[in-house]
Amino acid sequence: MEGISPPTQALTGWAQEHGTTLDPNVEIYHDPITGLSFRALQNITPGTKLVQCSFQTTLSYLNTIEASPSFQSHSHSPPFPQQFIDTLKVDDPNIIGHFFLIQQYLLGAQSFWWHYIRLLPQPDAPETLGLPVWWPGVDQKFLDGTNAEPPIKKRRALWEEEWKQGIALLKSTDDFEDSEQYTYHLYQWAASIFGSRSFRASLTIPSELIGNSKLSPDDLSLNLEHIRKDRFSVLLPVMDIGNHNGVNQVEWSRDPAAGHFSLENRELISQEEQIYNFYGEKSNSELLVAYGFMLSGLERDSVNLRLTPSSEAVQLRRSQSSHVVDPNQPQQEFMFNVRISNDITREDNGITELDVFSAGLVDTMSCMVATTRERKFILANPTYSLEKDPEVFSGPMSRNIALVLRLLHDKLQYEISRIEQFGAGLGEPQNQNQHTALDYRNRQTRVLQTAIPPISSLLQAAFCYNSFCQHTPHSTIQAENHRTSLHQHVEFLSLDCAFSWLDLHYPDLATHVFNLISQDQEEPLPLDWAILVEDWDHTYWTVWIYLVWILWLQNKSDFETKHTKLASWISKMNVSYDETLSSYPEISRLHADTTEQETIDFMIQNVAKLPSLVASPLSTESFERLRDFASFVASEEVLPVSYQMLTGSQAGEFVEQKLLCIAKVGPGSNVRDEGIWRAFISSLDVSRE
Repeated sequence: MEGISPPTQALTGWAQEHGTTLDPNVEIYHDPITGLSFRALQNITPGTKLVQCSFQTTLSYLNTIEASPSFQSHSHSPPFPQQFIDTLKVDDPNIIGHFFLIQQYLLGAQSFWWHYIRLLPQPDAPETLGLPVWWPGVDQKFLDGTNAEPPIKKRRALWEEEWKQGIALLKSTDDFEDSEQYTYHLYQWAASIFGSRSFRASLTIPSELIGNSKLSPDDLSLNLEHIRKDRFSVLLPVMDIGNHNGVNQVEWSRDPAAGHFSLENRELISQEEQIYNFYGEKSNSELLVAYGFMLSGLERDSVNLRLTPSSEAVQLRRSQSSHVVDPNQPQQEFMFNVRISNDITREDNGITELDVFSAGLVDTMSCMVATTRERKFILANPTYSLEKDPEVFSGPMSRNIALVLRLLHDKLQYEISRIEQFGAGLGEPQNQNQHTALDYRNRQTRVLQTAIPPISSLLQAAFCYNSFCQHTPHSTIQAENHRTSLHQHVEFLSLDCAFSWLDLHYPDLATHVFNLISQDQEEPLPLDWAILVEDWDHTYWTVWIYLVWILWLQNKSDFETKHTKLASWISKMNVSYDETLSSYPEISRLHADTTEQETIDFMIQNVAKLPSLVASPLSTESFERLRDFASFVASEEVLPVSYQMLTGSQAGEFVEQKLLCIAKVGPGSNVRDEGIWRAFISSLDVSRE
């Protein structure tokens, strides 16, 4: 190790004295980019123990409580008050570890760990940590609006809360005289050291070493649980010199008998190569916030997407077998991410446009937007995963996936606009921190921009065609060849197109309906649907669905011959409503507010006066039941989208409105015994056959 500084030589000498060793072919050197690093003096064959760290040299909460002979405090200062230990050890052992590191720093050369601590970035020069949390405010502004901003703010708030809790306990007793030296600045420093250099307790500490302690059974059980759940972390002097390059070519191992934690290589390391450790599969967002650097390669760039499902959606999601929660990170249950996929090969499941999203995101969103019918399906099929279903547009969740895709698209667009909004007034970067932050901003934007086009294309393929519409853009299949098949299973219909269908096949009825709408809304003819969908889309979907059912009931065989696809959907809606009623009888009501009800009743009651319909009137009860059913379908089977208008004052413009999802697959009319709804439908004598 020629050429290394005297402090580094002192560190390795101290470490070796207490059982921590390097392989003879491993040296410590100073790299101009990564700082202190490991390097191979000769070719190193696979399976070599590169570093063996003695548990005698580790530093953590365990040393504070002297958990066993392997974890001693080696203290030359008064121990922390028992009240301080007893209060924090139950839920916050990590706070104790941070205060212990401060104590050892304050001891200076008297500390057992002095040779290690003096080589760490020092509290009087926190910028040498390289962590964004220590950047000046003007530099941190370059991270505003990105994924890095929230965790930085969260760290500061958490550290301040932890320090206040600990310092209050130290000051509450006269037995500890030096509490004023334990400043918030030092606590931030200690927490930063642990956050950027420590190892997980569950992967590091053998339970056998704690079992040899003199702790009470309760304390022993508590500490073993702390280790299993990573409630504190461990500093491993010398071992923590190893840097991270994102490539996992090492193994970690524990040897309780020898008292070592070892780093071993799986691949040949060539002479003069830097020897890397592996911090885990971490994104550049995680690396930047926790360690202050990023790695090249698009596959490491990701953007976090946090969801906030309702309690009902949470319960539904947790009923699915695909839902997994990390018990050590319950707060991350609904944190997901999007990244640029670099997978050349993939399993043949799920639609490819979703490959860039982390597992569980789409299924969680599915639960968040599920209608009554869809919730019933999810509960009845706990092993079903929407994001793993390559034929999702062919099943009962076709409306659901279309809405999830639309919301995902909007979420990605929002995240881009947020980054751009916060970055608008930043100006040119003036230092390395700002250059790093700007590079990070650009990476985040690139990830989002890459994820949007495939979703846009899929939504366009789904919405560009429907067989019910006579408008030229919609009556011709424009989707890519591999997406045209979805129209065999599901179609999405706008109000404009729906009433155009009515005008084409039932012109007298349509004319009467248009006149009624014009009269009620005080709008001129021809109707401008861009205006009507703004506030009345649910109302007129209810009316349209009601009319379609009446037309079907009048002459079922003729209707089913002329409108096969629509008749198939009618049959499936009847079965679906029956099944949903059996589980949720409360849905049998009008799904509309008072104003909507007035318009719906006005429309339906006046349409019923047409000569073609007056010969077979419905009773008041039957009218209300069919109306209520239509309002339920108008609530359950639609999805809000930004859809291009083809007629009216805003022709060619995209207007927010609800499309009706007409799924041509699902339960058939022969499923199960006839339920309450189908029995009612069968009892209606309005047929002219």
